[in-house]
Amino acid sequence: MRRLLSTLLIFMFGTGLLYAEESPVKERQNENKLSKNTPSIYKLTAKTEVVYKIQTAVGYVTTIELPDEALKVFLGDQDLFVVEVYGSEVIIKPATDYVDAKSNLVIYTDKTRLSFDVSVGSPETADFVLDFRYPGDEAIVDNAFKKKLNEKKEELKAAYEELLKKEDSNVKTLAQSRFEEALKIGAKIKPLKISKTKDRVELKLLSLSEIGERYYLRFSIKNSREQDYSIERIILGKETFKRNGFGVKKEGFIPLALTENVEKTVPKGALKYGLIGFDKVTLNKDEKLVLRLYEKDKTDPLEIDQLPLEV
Repeated sequence: MRRLLSTLLIFMFGTGLLYAEESPVKERQNENKLSKNTPSIYKLTAKTEVVYKIQTAVGYVTTIELPDEALKVFLGDQDLFVVEVYGSEVIIKPATDYVDAKSNLVIYTDKTRLSFDVSVGSPETADFVLDFRYPGDEAIVDNAFKKKLNEKKEELKAAYEELLKKEDSNVKTLAQSRFEEALKIGAKIKPLKISKTKDRVELKLLSLSEIGERYYLRFSIKNSREQDYSIERIILGKETFKRNGFGVKKEGFIPLALTENVEKTVPKGALKYGLIGFDKVTLNKDEKLVLRLYEKDKTDPLEIDQLPLEV
């Protein structure tokens, strides 16, 4: 019985000691409603009705970062703490090694008043940085970011459209850099490895990207003939087909986009790159996307009908 009682006492006091070590931080987090990002560094919303608790430590400084410049700073006991003001930053540190030192601190800015209950404690539980924002600033920052993101998408989209209008022998390099930039702002890009060869000319799909409400299909044309290959036109369209007992019968073709950015002649042994843009399209079960490459003075195109619709 005595041993059991001793064990219970040890457990109770041991648990109490552990709780005592953790409670100062927990208490400040709860009362200040702190959102802790990294140890001892906090982001807070400035409120006049809250008394924020700060624990400093001997040999350390605590930085209060304000949303604008500190106009007035009042410290309750200047013998216990030292306060320094640098614009929108207020630095506070203990002026004594007295472990029970406590005081209050009041800071005025142009828009608010912040009140603090300042104490001294262990370095392990000290507050290093308190970063304050005005209510609503987070939403403003978030909206500004979204606006900038949308502007960047529009800028990128315009660059793609401009590329579509040009004949450029460096389309591959330009397109690749744009695609890498698109990745950084969250544009969807799907690499493709779909090709079709006819009479030693290969039409190959390289990637499909989605930016806003537009799709961009990147492709290449490789000429393995002994003579130059002349291009009449390149068309992306929606083909309607009908299945019957003998296979699939083509019933119609609706052009969606026409590209002219590829040079009209692909020299023998050469490789050319192109980009074609089109609006998002919905397909019925009896429809599919088709890319057609027409050789000059020929009516039978080289075509790929396995285009994916989703990025």
